[in-house]
Amino acid sequence: MLLGPPLGPDAPLLDDLGPLLTDLGPRLAAARAVHDAERRAVVDPLTGLRNRREFERALTVYGPKSSEPATLIYIDLDHFKRLNDTLGHPAGDAALAHVARLLETAVRDGDLVARIGGEEFAVWLPRTPLREGLEVAERIRRSIAEKPLTWSGSAYALTTSCGIASYPDPIGDLLNLTAAADAALYRAKQAGRNRVEKAHSGH
Repeated sequence: MLLGPPLGPDAPLLDDLGPLLTDLGPRLAAARAVHDAERRAVVDPLTGLRNRREFERALTVYGPKSSEPATLIYIDLDHFKRLNDTLGHPAGDAALAHVARLLETAVRDGDLVARIGGEEFAVWLPRTPLREGLEVAERIRRSIAEKPLTWSGSAYALTTSCGIASYPDPIGDLLNLTAAADAALYRAKQAGRNRVEKAHSGH
């Protein structure tokens, strides 16, 4: 067994490390606080998804490129207020977290998923034309409808309404794209919910 050379009279003792170790604790705590603050700035704390601010920032970076298609899906959890009023806010929070997990499993690698409002989510599909985007949106809708929320020993069916818009057809830029997806979402809710509606020219 190697013990190393004997310590001489001038060798540092463990006691000499005390001030260094004492100073390290606050520094680690400060670094952890900075990391937590940075995470809170970009992540929705309930679902772990990107928040609206980070999603919009990501769209400015990874948004529509003239050389390739892209698709935006807005998703709204149907009758969320009624669920909150009937079962309470903890159940509502559980429903949002449940939907977030299903969204993450329904999308593909490279897609961006975010919670952008109370019961509203968004998915950005880069390099995806409308036809493929509709397939993803329908997979999302079906996945949530087929997997009810379990709360206090009971199962509660959830459904979503989806509005979808694609670049470059029929929308010209990012601002129009988001407005078109929002208008399509509104039509999905007006048409009875639990459905996917695509954008029209002129929204």
